[in-house]
Amino acid sequence: MMIKILIVDDSATELAILKHIFSSAADIEVVGCAKNGKEAIQFAEQLKPDLITMDLQMPVMDGYEAIRHIMRKNPIPIVVISSKLNRNSMTATYEALDAGALSVLEKPLNINSSNFYIEKKRLIDTVRSMAEIKVIRRRFFRESQTTILPCEANVKNRHFDIVVIGASVGGPQALKRILTKLPVNFQVPIVIVQHMIPGYMQGFSQWLDDNSLLKIKNATDNEILVGGVVYFAPDKYHLTVKSIQGNLMAKLVKGKPISGFCPSVTVLMQSVAKTCGDRAIGVLLTGMGHDGADGLLEMKKAHSHTIIQDEKSAVVFGMAGVAQSLGAVDNTVELEKIAPYLTQRINSEPT
Repeated sequence: MMIKILIVDDSATELAILKHIFSSAADIEVVGCAKNGKEAIQFAEQLKPDLITMDLQMPVMDGYEAIRHIMRKNPIPIVVISSKLNRNSMTATYEALDAGALSVLEKPLNINSSNFYIEKKRLIDTVRSMAEIKVIRRRFFRESQTTILPCEANVKNRHFDIVVIGASVGGPQALKRILTKLPVNFQVPIVIVQHMIPGYMQGFSQWLDDNSLLKIKNATDNEILVGGVVYFAPDKYHLTVKSIQGNLMAKLVKGKPISGFCPSVTVLMQSVAKTCGDRAIGVLLTGMGHDGADGLLEMKKAHSHTIIQDEKSAVVFGMAGVAQSLGAVDNTVELEKIAPYLTQRINSEPT
């Protein structure tokens, strides 16, 4: 099946490189090229591509505004392809992810670079996988719901020490909706693995910190985990949790990718299962692939409380769907209800 893509970039050189890359794939057709966000909106409506690659810094209308418009009016899978970014443009990148872009990739190197083939393959593989995602307008522009779900009998009177969350594609917008709704007095630490290209995690956690009542940061090695703080796995390290002298502590591990990822959700969840057992809550959100499914199963076997984001609100019901098929899930929760769900189970428990 032919994948029709629209390329949006104001640089004639970069546009030519991207067109060359995608046109070299037998199953990809470049149906149009736009020089700014305004043209992108027009071409998206006229050409009805299967996927759009979007630059961010452009004249007339930037990529962020174009993404917001397209995802509201005519949802299409969008992948941001941008140059190495400064702090201001990185903020625009995270806003683009929150608006509905599926992923962020760096622009390919010079066509004469020795790494060009690797960059080319990465872009083509990403387009192929992202083009299959059926984005829906309501996933990104839904009104918040505050319904509190009743406690299950088996967790009503339990004490929890930690919450662990895993996410991939669609995770940035899902995490923002969860973390910005948690109260400042949330009583336990939250540890998270979010799949993201190297170089973006520090800025992403800072962006979330600026929008949340909780302290949000990248975890450091041998750091004691404290309540009310959210810890992200940093680039190129597996994040694990150990108990040392009665304190939960972050341990960063250099290791091979698991299920294609470092950091890996499964590595984190397996460590929490071993360290915390029935005093942990595991959450698996939207994402492609299966990283985290085996980890959530280990948590389930250790009698942790395990939940997943429901299929209807997930951008991709991949990781969570595999976990469900393994019998690793205690409960399925709609995205907008995950924050109150966690708050009720953590902050209303006996202390």
